[in-house]
Amino acid sequence: MNTEALISVVMPAYNCSKFIEQSIESILNQTYPNIELLVADDASTDTTRKVIDKYQDKRIKRFHQPENLGYLLTCNQLFEKTSGEFIAFQDADDFSDVTRLEKQLQFLYNHPEVGVCGTNLTAISEHGKKMFCSRYETSHQEVLNYFINKDYNILPNSFLLRREVYNVIGGYHEYFNRIGAEDYYWTWLIMEKFQLANLSDPLYYYRYNPHSISGDWADNPKKIHTAKLLEYIILKRYRENLDVLHENNRQVLAVFEKRINQPYDNDPSLFYREISTKFFYNHRKYKAIKVICKAIFIAPFELKNWKDLFYYLKKL
Repeated sequence: MNTEALISVVMPAYNCSKFIEQSIESILNQTYPNIELLVADDASTDTTRKVIDKYQDKRIKRFHQPENLGYLLTCNQLFEKTSGEFIAFQDADDFSDVTRLEKQLQFLYNHPEVGVCGTNLTAISEHGKKMFCSRYETSHQEVLNYFINKDYNILPNSFLLRREVYNVIGGYHEYFNRIGAEDYYWTWLIMEKFQLANLSDPLYYYRYNPHSISGDWADNPKKIHTAKLLEYIILKRYRENLDVLHENNRQVLAVFEKRINQPYDNDPSLFYREISTKFFYNHRKYKAIKVICKAIFIAPFELKNWKDLFYYLKKL
């Protein structure tokens, strides 16, 4: 295997001071040595930036943000600054097996027809306890079939991709800014033009952190529809060859957005009631109570809101 090829590893970071040291060191200690690690602190309010800046390793390149841009825009800026023949990801609250990049790169060298190589994951709790290992399909066609059936059995965070893939596809689509799923839509675009494969080894350690960027729904009402929007946009491309994100087709998407928003327009408290339920069943009971109180403030005569509040209080 050619050890001269540079791998650029992209790491956006926001309020992850408890985890980022483990994340950074899992990349610096990779068995494949020729890497650059591009890190951007996205205006964290904790000590994340301080933890990053303590490292003196010359392979680390820092691109800290003066104000919060969000995960998507930060990633896109880091993509633009990469110089490697290959590009990889590492979320700042996750970490990787030290052999991950070497094994992925070897696979891509052995399979020149493949543009992107992902891995299976080892899920860990917020405190680092192992929970389970994924069993993602390994071949392009199997992954594609699952996508079509709304089962996104892949972890884009684990990808290693050839420079050519990024040159053709580009970064994340800004439609998904601050609502999530940008990586799954991006994966679909990749699979339209390139072969994709997963290693069966669970080489990426994915942390189920309830306080992560994706762990809070209440900051953007559009997040409640992310899965429906992703499904609609992908199936329109697949079944009708229609890109509803193109400016000429945005009216088609607007009609769909209006339809799925109608129940929330009819009951302005519905969004907060649903979000409170998500918090409650993700073991964030006090957050659930805070959000359901907002629903009650908006619609004080909606009995369902009061029922949820009493139920949450009973379960404290």
